[in-house]
Amino acid sequence: MIIFTASCRKDAGYVNFPEFKQKIVVEAYISPDQDSNFIYISSTQNRFGELTGAAPSLGNLNLYLSDGTNEIMLDTVRKEPYHFDAYKYYLKNIPVQEGKTYHLKVESNKGLTAEANCTVPIKKDFKLEVDTSSIVFMSEFGFKQSITYANFSITDIPGESNYYRLLYIYQQYSSLVKYSQNSIKKQLQGEVPVTNVYQPGIGDKVFSDLGMDGKKILLRSIELPPVDLIIDPHPYSKVDSIILRVYLLNTDKPYYDFHHSLIYWSMGDNPFTEASFTYSNIKGGVGIFAAYTVDSLIFRLK
Repeated sequence: MIIFTASCRKDAGYVNFPEFKQKIVVEAYISPDQDSNFIYISSTQNRFGELTGAAPSLGNLNLYLSDGTNEIMLDTVRKEPYHFDAYKYYLKNIPVQEGKTYHLKVESNKGLTAEANCTVPIKKDFKLEVDTSSIVFMSEFGFKQSITYANFSITDIPGESNYYRLLYIYQQYSSLVKYSQNSIKKQLQGEVPVTNVYQPGIGDKVFSDLGMDGKKILLRSIELPPVDLIIDPHPYSKVDSIILRVYLLNTDKPYYDFHHSLIYWSMGDNPFTEASFTYSNIKGGVGIFAAYTVDSLIFRLK
């Protein structure tokens, strides 16, 4: 017996899509340790129904920033288009100072508004330390190599809640080839945590002192790229120095909550997993308005 089956696909005409409500999206991390502070402004996008691929226009915007004493209107000239209808607004004529609370207000002629507050952490000495160890071995090609391991630790200040983020830049210089210095600004001002280029599976993380109040905390242990120990006096590229630059961010709680939520972000693709959404502290809109200060350590490995 041969059974023939046929199938067809029809458009479902009885589905009611969720109503799209446009909101202002704010992305900003301010710090007194940045040469320039700026704010990204964009729009939410419709995910159902007719998809145009571009975010709807926000109309004409006015941005105001207050430090509790003075309020300024940010430059209304939209500079450096981000993508679609998103732009950077640079902070001018108002310095970002540690310990101060800043209030951001965004208004659109389309009736959209967004507001948020953030307090810049005060700089403190967390006794940032780097402890290294090296192993020398012969590679499969017969070259002598060394691998260096580094442990980054701090000492938490007791009696207060602290939040951290740790970044590092590995710089290898040679006699004939000098590697350009990576920009820490791009990493600090990134919208999502950077990925460690040498350990992509681990990536960048944020930390809190929960359960470690007042104790010494090991934030990260990393393995640096192997270095060839070439004896030839005229090699093509001879390593003559290796520098490790470590940056400790002392962040406010919204900064920590947002980046921590990115670790578990999910829209529920797995039917057995509850959807997890990103943290937002923007009233009337969505996004993040947070602050941090930076402590740094330059460590010469070779």
